[in-house]
Amino acid sequence: MTMTALSRKFSAGSDDIARVMRALLEQTDAWQVAGRANVPFAELVDILQNLREHGLLTFEKSELRLTREGEAFARELRVARAENVVCAQCAGSGFEFELFPDAYHQFVPLLAKRPPAEATYDQGALTAESVFRRLALMYSKGDVADQKILLLGDDDLLSIALALTGLPREIVVIEIDSRVCEFIERVAREKRLNLRVIQHDARERLPFALRAQFDTFVTDPSETIQGLLLFVEKGLAMLAPGGGRAGYFGVTLIEASMLKWNVWERHLLQNHALVFTHISEPFSLYAKGDQMGSGVNVNFPPMQAPPHAPWYRSSFFRVETLKEFVPPADYDSNPHDELYQDAESLDEAWHVLASSEPKSPIPIPQEFLNASAQRAEQAQNGLGRHIIAEFWNCENAQSENGLAEAIQEAVRSARATLLDLNVRRFYPQGFSAIALLAESHLSLHAWPELGYVALDVFTCGEADPQKIVQALEEHFKPRDTEYIKIPRGRMRNHVVPEPLELAKSR
Repeated sequence: MTMTALSRKFSAGSDDIARVMRALLEQTDAWQVAGRANVPFAELVDILQNLREHGLLTFEKSELRLTREGEAFARELRVARAENVVCAQCAGSGFEFELFPDAYHQFVPLLAKRPPAEATYDQGALTAESVFRRLALMYSKGDVADQKILLLGDDDLLSIALALTGLPREIVVIEIDSRVCEFIERVAREKRLNLRVIQHDARERLPFALRAQFDTFVTDPSETIQGLLLFVEKGLAMLAPGGGRAGYFGVTLIEASMLKWNVWERHLLQNHALVFTHISEPFSLYAKGDQMGSGVNVNFPPMQAPPHAPWYRSSFFRVETLKEFVPPADYDSNPHDELYQDAESLDEAWHVLASSEPKSPIPIPQEFLNASAQRAEQAQNGLGRHIIAEFWNCENAQSENGLAEAIQEAVRSARATLLDLNVRRFYPQGFSAIALLAESHLSLHAWPELGYVALDVFTCGEADPQKIVQALEEHFKPRDTEYIKIPRGRMRNHVVPEPLELAKSR
């Protein structure tokens, strides 16, 4: 059998086979091969087992060695060993943290005292060096000094490292794990750090007061498709509008394939006014790699013993907003979305290795694969919904008192995001309100002497303008109402205002 025919027998793609072969030419330790092959873990093990079955690879305890036939296979694939050109000092990050020696030396013993990693929350702390290399990258891009920084999850304790530098204007941590919250709060008190912690499940909408307030966010999301988008888009919802805001997140090629990366990147670029400015060399090294594999019945001899050194690493992504950026609406996660596990996750890989059950394909939600169909539907049904409402004979139109609170609650009820609100009283009578929403706008004008209120609500995305109108109707208590609903952003020959009587005289 020729090598070309042999490559066709592998279940993996030729690009993934080539990546594994390159890692085998450069590394012999099985764990380090797993950390550097840039192939999802379960697929990597499948390829290694196939190589061994075909006499291309030998196992000697935790060492992997290509046979003479294996080296010939690599040459046929045109894969060659590359010499290590990564800077040993900066681990390929391009950034050193000698500027922060005091902060680093205070941080190292604190990291050693952090609560043990909790698998329920997909935790695993970075090494101290990796934390400070991330900090140095952020600092070099202007995203630390005098900035308001939000961390969505922080078992790495990056918030403490940032606070120890004394540079950020404000640091807020959103963390689900009460142990981590208590630890960070205790350190902040003892060292008098400019740091605030909020215990909260990020799968639920974040506190309203935090929305559109920050210059920078950082998160290490779970690596299912829905999980990454949930955490990153919630971070984007907390950034202030306009250009020059930054978001950072860590992603691996150990639990995520390049197909996933492609889906994530396309979704973020198509739906938000931002650009990717950095996808780093995977310099973020996780200390949890020392324990990975221990105590698990892995049906793969080279990985039955725990690794000798950390091997699990991730790349650090940076996105920057454009001047057109508007924070997206925050939202509760769909309870049917799988946020933590899929066929590429480590836990699933361990299960496959222990049980020898075949792995299932990655469940990519259909909506991510149908971008062109979505655009066609958008053209037909419109980009947004616009409601013009008239309230007559209102019981509560004499004063603007309580109006701001009513608008805020109405916006929340529609799952929209309020960016700015201005209520203005006129003399001798009358008042107006203008609200800027992440999803468009709301305007309101009142003639108290007539008991009349004119309301205009326009939203795009999933925000429901009808809920805003209904909530404000409850506030003003009109006896007569009239609504007109207009779809916005449809193809020109379909844009026809459509009168729609949603409520009759009471």
